[in-house]
Amino acid sequence: MAGGVRFVSMQNPPDSPVVQDLLMSAAHERDAAWAAKLAILRLRRVEHIAFLGECLRQHDLHARELASLVRAADRRVPVPSEPRFLTPDALVIGALDDADRVLAALEELEAQRIRRYEARLGRQHPGTVGAVLGRHYDAARARLVQLQRLPRGRVAASAA
Repeated sequence: MAGGVRFVSMQNPPDSPVVQDLLMSAAHERDAAWAAKLAILRLRRVEHIAFLGECLRQHDLHARELASLVRAADRRVPVPSEPRFLTPDALVIGALDDADRVLAALEELEAQRIRRYEARLGRQHPGTVGAVLGRHYDAARARLVQLQRLPRGRVAASAA
């Protein structure tokens, strides 16, 4: 039981495939937020930390939005408020200590997140759900571009 809420087992999923998809999307966003927290602890450059702080806020917001959609669709379905670790994101970031390797791993994780959104968007979600997933997909694509533009290399001792 995470955060006082029982997670719906995918062995006994909600009746609605849309609710199932929303729960998985929310869980992935919570995992991404956790990975961002770990990355912040491994970075030294202010611009890297600021960027990851914004990513963390986005992932938290997206998870809350998806949870709201689940509740609107079926109030009986409990929505987890903590990471589910369905993806290896946090483990990958947690194993690294070099800033450039952390950023490279974040790029790959963001690319994987984009592919998951592309698969979800291909399932033709109705109205609001499709719009929210589309907005989250666009945010992931923008994060990837921003990640690729972040400066790399060692920080001078006086700048650390």
